[in-house]
Amino acid sequence: MNIPTTVIGSYPVRLDGVKYARAYFSGEKNDALSASIREAVSTQVNAGIDIVSDGQTKGDFINIFAKNFRGVAVKERPIVYSEIEYIRDSVVADQSYVKSFLPKNVKLKGIITGPYTMAKGSEDRHYGSLEKLSLAYARGLASEAEKLSKIVDYIQVDEPFFSVDYPDYGRELIEKVFANVDVPKMLHVCGDVSKIFPQLIEYKVDYLEHEFAANPSLWETVSQHSFKQRLGVGVVRSDLNKVESVEEIVGRMCKAFEVVGSEHIIFNPDCGLRNLDPEVAFGKLKNMVSARNRVCEQI
Repeated sequence: MNIPTTVIGSYPVRLDGVKYARAYFSGEKNDALSASIREAVSTQVNAGIDIVSDGQTKGDFINIFAKNFRGVAVKERPIVYSEIEYIRDSVVADQSYVKSFLPKNVKLKGIITGPYTMAKGSEDRHYGSLEKLSLAYARGLASEAEKLSKIVDYIQVDEPFFSVDYPDYGRELIEKVFANVDVPKMLHVCGDVSKIFPQLIEYKVDYLEHEFAANPSLWETVSQHSFKQRLGVGVVRSDLNKVESVEEIVGRMCKAFEVVGSEHIIFNPDCGLRNLDPEVAFGKLKNMVSARNRVCEQI
């Protein structure tokens, strides 16, 4: 039996991130941007990851989408000054590029920053309502998701703010984004989701990915519920710049088996790895794959 491994998204950039992000936002062609994507993807492949991302190497995960909305000015944070409209793709071309060199046996996930997180990260000078702004972002991001679904094998929406300030219209937002997507749908919410887990399992998504390594108490909540989604189990921490041992990761994986079994899970880091040293990020992924191989031999 093989349990897939994946990443949550971001990966450390070895290049001058500020310089190349500036080139990206200005629309200037810069081959180093493609090189940063290739490096991030190749490193994940070399670690043995089954479902990779493009590494989200181009900069801030909110601004890379916000800059492609009419009615939004991207400064230190997006400023919404009028009705917003999605006018161009954000990461579609990047996924096509990754597919051009990705080994055939490795899958690709496209990643979209969720509409609620987009709205929370923006300065609203027009809508006067977080809900209205979130819904406007959701309508635009749905176009990106539909185009991505023609290229990638999975699509993941990131909503880190759900664990901090959960909106009662959260499900509506996510279902709008995924409305025309026909590949497996993933929702990643980091932080402690114990209080909102009962709501999340009602979502029409195929995977729920959460931060179990840093929040092992979440297993108590999970054990109390039945759900149809596969669970993305965080087994290495993204907030510690230290590589966990294979044995430590195996222990976390065995806890997942104990609570939900082995047939409905995948393994991943708790969150993105952008803020870690590149050597540490690679070590975490490599040890995660080694731990997966070890536990699968024992099943």
